Amino acid sequence: MAVAMSIFYFSINDSIEEQIAAQAMDIAQMTSARADVINAYKEKNPADKLQPIASEIQRKTHAAFVVFLDMKGFRYSHPRPDLIGKRFTGGDEGPALMGDSYTSKTVGISGPSIRAFVPVYNFKQEQVGAVAVGFFQPDINEIMAKIYDIFYTVIPVGLITVVVLSLLLSNNIKNTLFGMEPREIATLLKEREATLESVREGIIAIDKDCRVTVVNQSAKKFFNPDVNLIGESIHKVLPESRLPIVMENRQAEFDQPMMINNKAIITNRIPMIVNGEVVGALATFRDLTDVNNLAEELTGVKKIVNALRAKTHEFMNKMHVVSGLIQLGDYEEAQKYIINLTNKEQSLIGFIVDNIKNPAAAGLLVGKSSEAEELNIDFQVDKNSNLHFLPEHFNENAFAVVLGNLVENAFQAVAEVPPQRKKVEVLITQNDQHITLQVKDYGTGIDESVIEKIFNPGITTKKTGSGYGLSNLYSRVQMAQGSVDFNTNENGTTFKITIPNEINN
Repeated sequence: MAVAMSIFYFSINDSIEEQIAAQAMDIAQMTSARADVINAYKEKNPADKLQPIASEIQRKTHAAFVVFLDMKGFRYSHPRPDLIGKRFTGGDEGPALMGDSYTSKTVGISGPSIRAFVPVYNFKQEQVGAVAVGFFQPDINEIMAKIYDIFYTVIPVGLITVVVLSLLLSNNIKNTLFGMEPREIATLLKEREATLESVREGIIAIDKDCRVTVVNQSAKKFFNPDVNLIGESIHKVLPESRLPIVMENRQAEFDQPMMINNKAIITNRIPMIVNGEVVGALATFRDLTDVNNLAEELTGVKKIVNALRAKTHEFMNKMHVVSGLIQLGDYEEAQKYIINLTNKEQSLIGFIVDNIKNPAAAGLLVGKSSEAEELNIDFQVDKNSNLHFLPEHFNENAFAVVLGNLVENAFQAVAEVPPQRKKVEVLITQNDQHITLQVKDYGTGIDESVIEKIFNPGITTKKTGSGYGLSNLYSRVQMAQGSVDFNTNENGTTFKITIPNEINN
């Protein structure tokens, strides 16, 4: 405001002086061209006629003075009659007596003034003198004092208004920024960037206009490196993201499988809500291969451990029978029991070893056989079964997840049926094109209410189930570019899994 007032002061001063000089020049030019003025210069005593003319012009124009000069610079008129006939003061009249028209500022008898000089010519265009019209130089302080009087009224009101509005704006900004100071915001921003880049999950966020605002390095790996994602519409860069739907519904979606550029991922999507208003949405995702590998390692190991536990338990029970028969002295019966047990074990294990060439797969089948015996379930491995190898995209862990879940579900399906229906059949075959896993139970079938969503995460018909067994199975089969088929009715359920020996990358 101080700078503005200084500029205003000098601008006003210059403007006023220019206007005064222009006004003085206009009056002087009109005066020099008057016929009565030209005729007065012909008189023997020009002052007698020029003094009344000068007084009249001075009165009408409010000029400080109108002075007529002869060619030597002596006055023919002046507001003070006693100065008539005396030389003009100020020293700036010379050029006018030589035919020039101009304005100047100088100090005369009456004080500092702005004056205009114009030569006077007779009708023959001969210079006979000059006229000087002057206005006292205004006191800029007096002019500014009047302006200040206005400012003194306006400025306090303006300042109060500015302060009030500034406080309102400041509070609004602070509320928008959750009361944080700039340094806190900068720190939070750095922490946010570090967090985004440190997590292994991909992160993509959009604003309420569905434009991408955040993409971390883990997310960029799923896209073409030449594609600029920031600022682009999510409909363009990832049309299947469902983030706009999440914003519209205000409902989060967790553990959802999807594809990004032919890569299977599992994603979580949540709406971002601030003060009750949806301002965007955010998705985190991770390569389903990583998730499945971890799940398969955990689940597969668990299934094999459970199978071995069942086998150990079964072995101990049989050893107790042998021990009891020996203690009773019934050696012949003990011998028959051992021979019968040996033949049975050799028959099953021999068949599995001969036909199932992968040790982990063979071990899982042997363990499940023992578990079935504990549960009084007739567990049969079809004599047409064969498995030559497991491809890299469907390794031991994947096999354990898929077959283990199918067999466990089959065991639970026949848990409460009559003894004659407690039967589970497994068929494993492999040809030049694919591997087929088929598990059939003779339970009561799958409830119609869950058939449509049986492979969704969290869906289960078991009292203690997690709902992720078939979901993990389905995801792993998808990753292996295989297929899942099943049919179910009141007489039981059959699942058929087909896995190609080779997949297209």
